[in-house]
Amino acid sequence: MPAAVPISGCIICKNQSVRIGLALDSLAWCDEIVVVDSGSTDDTVEICLRHPSGKVRVIHHEWLGFNGQREVAVNACRNDWVLMLDADEECSAALREELQGLREAQLEKAGLFEMPRQNHIAKRHVRCWGPDYQTRFGHKERIYWSPVPIPEHREAKAPYELRRLKHALLHNRLTPYSPEDLCDGRRMQEYGILLAQALREKGTRPTFFNLWFRPFFTFIKYYIFKGGFLDGRFGLVIAYKTLIGSMLKFSVLYGDEACVDAREKPVHVEPRGETEEPVTPAEQEVGT
Repeated sequence: MPAAVPISGCIICKNQSVRIGLALDSLAWCDEIVVVDSGSTDDTVEICLRHPSGKVRVIHHEWLGFNGQREVAVNACRNDWVLMLDADEECSAALREELQGLREAQLEKAGLFEMPRQNHIAKRHVRCWGPDYQTRFGHKERIYWSPVPIPEHREAKAPYELRRLKHALLHNRLTPYSPEDLCDGRRMQEYGILLAQALREKGTRPTFFNLWFRPFFTFIKYYIFKGGFLDGRFGLVIAYKTLIGSMLKFSVLYGDEACVDAREKPVHVEPRGETEEPVTPAEQEVGT
């Protein structure tokens, strides 16, 4: 079924030749697919250009952070309404049908839509990370893009509204298990620093309570209240990974005040963007 309004799809990526094919396939129904690549050295660009849909256009742009890079991709699209993906995500068939069913009257006051995202590790659905809402479908003239690199934040410009879709994006659905899924120290370190910066800029104080008890409460939240225990050992490991992400973030926040001279400002770190993989709930557990 063709969409009632023209829709473009876009993907941001770097060195994602193993995963990007599924993302492209899931957007083949769109009028066009814009891929913004930030310096791939593998076959990512070639795979995009050879995609059988014939709709893929590749743009090369230095890494600006998730929000900045996505803004470049959205603005490069010809249509006003754009669906945004990462290279290891897919638009599910149910989400595609929901988007294709949107009518002009439903979109008149809308600026941005959020939808749930189903996260997977080792081809298993991580239920305790749900619903993990993502603002990934919007009108490019009606979106406010936050300059903060992590966590990603977008809003609908006034007087337009943020609305919610029922069906989900799929993240990392068919990627085989790797030990890095649970202990990617370099990536968690980078995100921990960036999230600590985001907390500091929000005015969050590096209290002893946050350092000691926030990680524990994070574990309880994901293992008990969000149902991680229902997945047995898998759920236990996922909840512990989330605890570690929280612990790293608050350790950096606390350490900035404990270790840096009070007259100095903590060093501001820009994201390296070496992998440009989306932030999972384990890394994005921000709190206040």
